[in-house]
Amino acid sequence: MDNTEKISLGGVLTREQFLLPEMRIVAALRLDGVSDDEIIARVKHDNLFQYPTERMLADRARVCLRRFDAVALDEAQCAARGIDKDTADQAVTRIMDLIANGMPDQAAQANLFAMMCRYTMVRELIQVEIGERMASFDYNFTDVDLNAFVTRFQVEHAEAVKWSDATLGRIKSTLRQILRSAGFKASQRTDTLQPLLLDPDVEQAIRDLGDMDALAALTGQVM
Repeated sequence: MDNTEKISLGGVLTREQFLLPEMRIVAALRLDGVSDDEIIARVKHDNLFQYPTERMLADRARVCLRRFDAVALDEAQCAARGIDKDTADQAVTRIMDLIANGMPDQAAQANLFAMMCRYTMVRELIQVEIGERMASFDYNFTDVDLNAFVTRFQVEHAEAVKWSDATLGRIKSTLRQILRSAGFKASQRTDTLQPLLLDPDVEQAIRDLGDMDALAALTGQVM
């Protein structure tokens, strides 16, 4: 998979959601050395996600796998970041382990980072909107602010202009869910942000991956 295929603008967020329980299951299987095809087959055959129907099982398993693929770096990316490939590979494994076996906050934070790697929209939300607010001790983020962010995103990304009003509504709902699930909000209804106390193990994995922009945003120290 080349790097362009690893990154999604974010329109698919309407159906992909935060998916932390599913990510935990897929991460554990990958850590056990199970192939991607076999992971998808097991998820579907054994209904590992415990969905009421089989319709979404294989698709959701692929979603989880794509997030882990998006975290991984190739040689050129490692060189551009000035990091060692082996160190980066070990950091990817740690991200998977934190999602599979970590405490709930660790897993949620590691999953948020994987989503930042996978979805341009999530990365820009955290870096441009949330991270900058945390850095300036501005803990207010309303629906008006979210709407303004989405509008700017559409202006800056031509493909996003094509999204329907219904799609945009579902995307905004998902972004609210992400902020709550990751720990930036106590609930989806509140307008108040709270600083994310980034877990040291998650922080070190991100640092070893050389993603200093993401690290700065998550710690409220925007560069």
